[in-house]
Amino acid sequence: MPVKKKGINKKLIVAIILVAIIAIAAAAIVFTHQKSSSSPSKSKLVGVQVGDTFTYSVTGSCSNPVPNTDYPGFYELNETQYYKVAVTGIEGPSVMLTTDWVFKNGTDIQQQQTIDLSNGALTDQYGFAFLYPTNLKVNNLIYPINNTVPVNETLPQPYASGNRESDYYHVSTTQYYANDPTQSTQRTLYDEVYFDQQTGMLTSFSEIQVYNNPQLELEVIYSLTSSNVWKV
Repeated sequence: MPVKKKGINKKLIVAIILVAIIAIAAAAIVFTHQKSSSSPSKSKLVGVQVGDTFTYSVTGSCSNPVPNTDYPGFYELNETQYYKVAVTGIEGPSVMLTTDWVFKNGTDIQQQQTIDLSNGALTDQYGFAFLYPTNLKVNNLIYPINNTVPVNETLPQPYASGNRESDYYHVSTTQYYANDPTQSTQRTLYDEVYFDQQTGMLTSFSEIQVYNNPQLELEVIYSLTSSNVWKV
């Protein structure tokens, strides 16, 4: 269960964290009928180790002022000091994580998450979702079971400690406002995800949200800033 500290509004935090996991939901919608090639062996799914940590910056930008009542939590993205993910346990294909979202005003939110790397199942649908099986190649499914999203590309990423192979996938989907029977009110999501091939951990996430009524464009970015696994 999340641990709330120093009076942070729980609904606000949920709204913020929902932004982080939207790429997974979008991916499932877009590639429902797409088939891909082979996936890695179940015995070689986990690339992280207990004690590994990954720290991210979180930012948001918009094309024009956003009414906070309509887009709760968006402006708080830029109040993030850091977002840290730590590996706390491994049982078979399941990886246990602790996340700590720290804000500039000193408040923070801590959560527990378990991700089953055999199928992408999460114990907390509002928690961190961007950990994938190790050593995926182009056209491999990002999760071997119950998912049809493939890796689109593998490419080297430069870091202070040297290049590391990175996997990449992108998805897009259009969602309609349920209370508009004409389906003329919609938003389109464009997601790009990079993750380290060896560990399977997220290195960069970018989502552009395009709304047509009113016209508005939002962008959310997560970027890896440090890790104890390699020098960023």
